[in-house]
Amino acid sequence: MSSLVIEIPVISDMALGIMKRVIDENEKTQKITDEQSGPIPLASAMSDFFQIASALENGQELEDSDAITDLADYALDLVDRLKSQLWYLDIHDQRDALSRLFASLAVWFARQDAILNNLNGAADSFAILVNGENDKTTLASMSRLMDELLQAASNEIKMDEDRSDNFRPWRVLNLNSGVAATRSFDAELMQSTFNNMGRRLPHDMPGFLADGKRQASTQDVPEEVIEVLNQYVEKWPTPKPH
Repeated sequence: MSSLVIEIPVISDMALGIMKRVIDENEKTQKITDEQSGPIPLASAMSDFFQIASALENGQELEDSDAITDLADYALDLVDRLKSQLWYLDIHDQRDALSRLFASLAVWFARQDAILNNLNGAADSFAILVNGENDKTTLASMSRLMDELLQAASNEIKMDEDRSDNFRPWRVLNLNSGVAATRSFDAELMQSTFNNMGRRLPHDMPGFLADGKRQASTQDVPEEVIEVLNQYVEKWPTPKPH
């Protein structure tokens, strides 16, 4: 699987392909009958959005800085709706395509200086993409892309005050950024990613690093990767049981 291309024509084509699959399936099954919220109105809304996004990518500017954040909220909600329609229609062959769409679009908005309030779809998507990837260069790229999203997250998400949900996007993205960095065998990237994780997700560091060492012990891992893991395990030791 190649790394993500963060350009609107490519992202638009991905969305179009998935949307076409949904429309075709619904024409066959007639499962979604609500004309207001069905595939055709969703396709129309997406087409309108991609026209705006294309103009922005070509240098057009929005009236104020909040407008790009509002547009990000709107566009990521459209993709959430697309995901719901895929589920409802029992379409399972678009999972990777949808993951690439969600992840690419979220990163594109981060690069437009949007503040991201909704990281759910992007976090789930990067988890799927990282899990299915073995190419070390692509894994390194994905770790860096996740870091772009984490930097663009809203202050409320960054504060991470409610830690009751282990699957909250902030935690999922940070952990997968760490996993991707470790599996890339890029010692320098591991260090910068682990430093970020230590600031953003301190409570999870001992468990994450202990797991990383366990995984490394069963695989053929370069010495410099083991050294980085050992260095950070010393900094974040697993608490001894009382």
